[in-house]
Amino acid sequence: MLRNLAIDSVSKKVEQIELANYCKNRISPAMLSGVKTEALLVFARTALERYFLHVEGSKYSPKVGSDEESKYVYETLEGLKNNLQDTVVNADYLMSLVQGAKTNIALKKLAKHEEPLINYYDAMAKRVSTHFVDKPAYIPEFLVICVLSNWIVEEERSIDLYPYLKDINFEHLIAIFELNRKEFKKDDEDIVSDILEISSLIVEKLKNTKYKPNKERLSKSRKKKK
Repeated sequence: MLRNLAIDSVSKKVEQIELANYCKNRISPAMLSGVKTEALLVFARTALERYFLHVEGSKYSPKVGSDEESKYVYETLEGLKNNLQDTVVNADYLMSLVQGAKTNIALKKLAKHEEPLINYYDAMAKRVSTHFVDKPAYIPEFLVICVLSNWIVEEERSIDLYPYLKDINFEHLIAIFELNRKEFKKDDEDIVSDILEISSLIVEKLKNTKYKPNKERLSKSRKKKK
């Protein structure tokens, strides 16, 4: 609660920069364990936004399996994207905040409050970039499904703050891709299996990432006050 109030008070100072407008009804967990879930949802929102933007620009209809299966998968993901846009910020917000904090005092204070979220998201992003350093990132929509399923279903993480996630049958979505894995083979590589593997590695990275406040920075600020 205190964390949320602090963020709200600082956000009012930066409305002119529009960083506070990346989502209308943002949900900000007070506990660090909840911030990890938020970071994963930031990852999911960002990936889905970029994916659907690419689809729109390419003017093609994404497909997996039958027409009925495709409709189910992509309408579910479109709905998820819309809900995430309403309640969770994206990576653009975090990047803009980090850049703006270099020259704006109000943004610097806001960035301090967002440090755990930035830290957790950055850990996942680096793990993904390492995995795909020498190959294209195929079927990003499936990666989103897998990381969320891994975190929510297998790790049994709480999603009470995001009730719309409870309406998604992640296991069924994964099954559709697995049953149609032949559609996603590239140069004899099983892309579906690769995505399943990297999704587990991403979740493990998130689980093992610790947030450590910059104690040196805090001690310096206290000395200045004295």
